[in-house]
Amino acid sequence: MKYACRDARNGRSASNSARRLLLRACAVLLGLTPFLLLEVGLHLFDVARPADSSDPLSGFNRTFPLFERHGSVYRTAQAREPFFPPQEFSAKKPTNGFRIFCLGGSTVHGHPYQSPTSFPAWLELELAGSDPTRMYQAVNCGGVSYASYRLRPIVQEVLQYQPDLIIVATGENEFLEDRTYQSLKARPVLWARVQNAAYSLRIFNLARSFLLPLPAAERGEGRGEGFNRNAPLPREVRTMLDDRSGYASYHRDDAWHERVRMQFEESMRAMVSICRDARVPIILIKLGSNLRDCPPFKSEHKSGLSVSDEAAWEANFDAATAAGKTDLNQALAHYLKAEALDDEYALLDFRIARALDLLGRKSEALPYYLKARETDICPLRLIKPHEDIIARIAAETKTPVVDAAAFLASSSPDHIPGNDSYLDHVHPNIGGHQKIAQGIAAQMRAAGIIPQSKPWSEPERQSAYARQLGRLGPAYFSDGRRRVDWLEGWARRERLFEETLPQDAPGYLRLGFRRLDLDDDDGAAEAFREALHRDDRCAELMRQHAQELFSQGREESARWLTRHFEPGR
Repeated sequence: MKYACRDARNGRSASNSARRLLLRACAVLLGLTPFLLLEVGLHLFDVARPADSSDPLSGFNRTFPLFERHGSVYRTAQAREPFFPPQEFSAKKPTNGFRIFCLGGSTVHGHPYQSPTSFPAWLELELAGSDPTRMYQAVNCGGVSYASYRLRPIVQEVLQYQPDLIIVATGENEFLEDRTYQSLKARPVLWARVQNAAYSLRIFNLARSFLLPLPAAERGEGRGEGFNRNAPLPREVRTMLDDRSGYASYHRDDAWHERVRMQFEESMRAMVSICRDARVPIILIKLGSNLRDCPPFKSEHKSGLSVSDEAAWEANFDAATAAGKTDLNQALAHYLKAEALDDEYALLDFRIARALDLLGRKSEALPYYLKARETDICPLRLIKPHEDIIARIAAETKTPVVDAAAFLASSSPDHIPGNDSYLDHVHPNIGGHQKIAQGIAAQMRAAGIIPQSKPWSEPERQSAYARQLGRLGPAYFSDGRRRVDWLEGWARRERLFEETLPQDAPGYLRLGFRRLDLDDDDGAAEAFREALHRDDRCAELMRQHAQELFSQGREESARWLTRHFEPGR
């Protein structure tokens, strides 16, 4: 009897516990009901979609694909448009279609312009012009500030869209993003899942839209332009580097460089492997950079330099700076003495390169220009270890490579690229993008990706280029000039603006070419006059450049240059 009573009491206790748990669960469910109903309502009325909000996790959330289906087409998701250009392609590829996805950073995007003058656009024209029997489309997947490890999931995504070729041009943003997105990359797995789930809820995104203002990059603050999803991308690169620490947070860190190098190689190998497994051809692009007219962004002395050696280094550097105004040979001698004390200071390498360049010792100058790029504490240009990785992976996997750096260098005097090929530290001018496109088309034929076809004649190419440029708005080039101003402002804050100023006739000539590319006619005229004043032989180089502008389809700029600076005028 005693045990029966105890069992009864235990039974009632268990039943009461279960009843309490049920009541609590019902209370929680009742409390969540309004939120669940609101979420369902938002779905029904198609409000506050995650894809319509800017991606707060900068591409690390798989909830935000790059492309979304809208009926019979795929379009760039609005959540990604603050970083990517708006693109559209048919959900069902035409029977005679040939679809290319071009992945990379702001160079692929077309910065400081838009996608219509990036190399994917010129590639599409090039292929269509030489082979009208197929419908070629090059989809621009260039994400501003995107590094290789964030391109890897995009490769996996675009393989779903019937690609015939994938092109990857990356390597410039590896060090930028490792600083910028470290907190996102280092998130614990559980917290990352919670964040990803939260940002997939419409009610959460609705709350974000009311409680949080648009980021400055999307508002266009400080740029003289409002945010417009059909307008050029805001300059996210500037925003990311101009936070509290910015480039000042960069210091000499060999261990970090090695980790980034390993991550870059892992990402590149993975993208090649993914494409090979899917039996989709892939082409790698080796990007180039401005060597002659872009000083290093940040310099630091080598570790372990003694106080006395640093003082001696400073004395020689200052003496060289003073002597450089009157005696370049004496300046070079002082620079070399400083180099003997510390050969890891990037600005010193650039100064030696420039002195050799001005003295006419071009073949000796190039290695120092390259070294200045390699020793830059804030490496925003593709560096040699990463170039070597691209070459090694391509050789091991028999993957075609297009050497864009070589194309642009070959068109520069002495094979030292500067403002004649680039609009800032890494972004090619329009002619440079056209050369890259022509190189890719040639590589596609050489690799058997497309059949050999009748070459596109120069008059046909020039006419097609002119039509493409004619579709752009009247402010297209001047808008590019405003977007590239951030770099000049950034260099002034680092007290390096004077390093970018030309010191000889060829330097003023290159500056004039760059200003003309950016629709700054007055600035270009000023630079050209100074070049001619220093050396009247520049007139012939200007005539040659006018011919290049004609071949690029920029007839108005070519006529302006010919009209204002004809030889003998």
